[in-house]
Amino acid sequence: MKRLILTLTLVSIFSCKVPFGSYPVLTGPVVDPSGYLPSEIKSKLETILLEEEKITSNQVVVYITENLRERTIEKEAVAVFEQWKLGQKEKDNGVLLLLAPNDRKVRIEVGYGLESILTDLIAKRIIDEIIIPNMKSGNPSMAMISGVTAILEQLRTQSPTLTNEFCQKPFSDSNSELHSDTIPFLIKETKQFRSIDFKFCVLPIESQYALEGSANHLLLQRQESSPNKSTIIFVTSPKNEYKGTIVTSPDFYWSLSQNKIRRIFHNRYQESRTGDFTNYTYRAFLEMLDHIRHDNKIKIEKGTGIYDPYDTLEQFSYDRAGETIRKLETEYKIGIQILFLDTKSDLTEEGKKYHLLAFGKTPGITLLFSLNYKKFLVHTDQNSMIESINGSNRFLIETPKLEQTITNAITSDLKIADIDWICIRSAEGIDTYLNTLRYQKDFNYENSSQTTSSNSSTKIIIKEPHFVFQLFFMLMIFFLWIGLVSGEGIIFFYGLFYVIGVIFRTKMYVLPDSPNIFVMFLILVSAILTSIFILIFRKLGWSISVSSHTRNFFTSSGTSSSTGSGSSYRSSSSSYSGGGGRSGGGGASGSW
Repeated sequence: MKRLILTLTLVSIFSCKVPFGSYPVLTGPVVDPSGYLPSEIKSKLETILLEEEKITSNQVVVYITENLRERTIEKEAVAVFEQWKLGQKEKDNGVLLLLAPNDRKVRIEVGYGLESILTDLIAKRIIDEIIIPNMKSGNPSMAMISGVTAILEQLRTQSPTLTNEFCQKPFSDSNSELHSDTIPFLIKETKQFRSIDFKFCVLPIESQYALEGSANHLLLQRQESSPNKSTIIFVTSPKNEYKGTIVTSPDFYWSLSQNKIRRIFHNRYQESRTGDFTNYTYRAFLEMLDHIRHDNKIKIEKGTGIYDPYDTLEQFSYDRAGETIRKLETEYKIGIQILFLDTKSDLTEEGKKYHLLAFGKTPGITLLFSLNYKKFLVHTDQNSMIESINGSNRFLIETPKLEQTITNAITSDLKIADIDWICIRSAEGIDTYLNTLRYQKDFNYENSSQTTSSNSSTKIIIKEPHFVFQLFFMLMIFFLWIGLVSGEGIIFFYGLFYVIGVIFRTKMYVLPDSPNIFVMFLILVSAILTSIFILIFRKLGWSISVSSHTRNFFTSSGTSSSTGSGSSYRSSSSSYSGGGGRSGGGGASGSW
């Protein structure tokens, strides 16, 4: 008996996964035990990473494993990071790029000190936009070279060294990438905008998000020195088929929406194709100025639809919202106009003026968006009415209710200043209100007497349980989701049975006068049913499979493996090691 116990103890000890010591020794910035990468690519990566570490002290390491040892790539990345202690102890400035090609997974793990620079969002973009597409196309060398380059560029964008070197002046082209007369032309074009603080810079950056990071860094610098001044940062790069971005202070969010900024640069096909970086930058800058050059001399003509004289909208939003408006005008026999204009501060007077001009005394709805004040106004009058379905009644549009419906529809888009979806959601909000107004009013007018008498004789009142039981119901909905995501069958089934029981009571009018008794009974029944179902699942052997697949589906986890790591690759620097840094738990994962 003692021998059996000793044997079982030893087996359990050796079968447990010990993360430290089970991975290759850190011998260089690229650890590739199986020789997955060509030797020249590995050498190139090592040179880049060692040079970067000398300059910035950031320790970025690439690790390519044949098979994952942990259940998930996230756990394996943390285990490797902690074993190698990447980054300096006082800075925690390490980054691990873990690639598991056989498991088709990749992870960027970031040390505490770099989490604010190489954020989870940026890490996810590097994986999804660079590494995974190259892996899918069968080009792992490009995946690693481009991925590492993007990581390093992102780390550099937050360093003042880059912007101090290349963006010393308000208009800077330190490497003379543009034609010599370009900068004077650009400065001349901006003289009419004396109240705007422009910052123009050409940076040698290959990835778009690193360029965006640099632009945001410049914006923060300018806002710290001039917090109340309108600012526009315009940066471009001649690297990797040309790139560009624009960031602004909040007062330009509607005039220069993110969709508009992307279009400014993505539409420069001709310049990119012919390799004309000067025209690429110059024309993009002029197009940006066109979007903010509002002269307040637009003459509004009588009519309906969308009026966008400053071209703030993309074509897709203009078409989609316009289609909705035309449908509503036909269905409800009412004019609708959505205006995007620079206005005076009093939107009420502006709204009245444009409404009277467009509709006079005919039914109409005016929705006015003020581009310069970042506000909107809904205006209707006593003539703004719609007919019932059979035409026997007319219903007055209540402006506060219409405005609230539109506000609810566009709130999330207002927060991010997405002018295109603000337009689309506004039209949809008008649709929602008019539909509700017509059908609710028709129902109240034509069926109020029948409904009242019918309900008074047949309606069964379902009493609500005690507040504690109502709170318990909300917790069960939450536990239902937690159980599903984590693959915990007991939590999932208990929440499922309880929620179904509560819904069953309301539909079948079970114990309408005794809600607390029903709930206590349901708690007991849910526990019994959960035990039965879990027992059945375990007997059939489904529980482990379902739990594993559920977790993998929601977390993109890797499969477990106990395959050996192979021999360590000896780099040119045999004394290479981590400096005692810690993993911050930040980063991102992906699979293909």
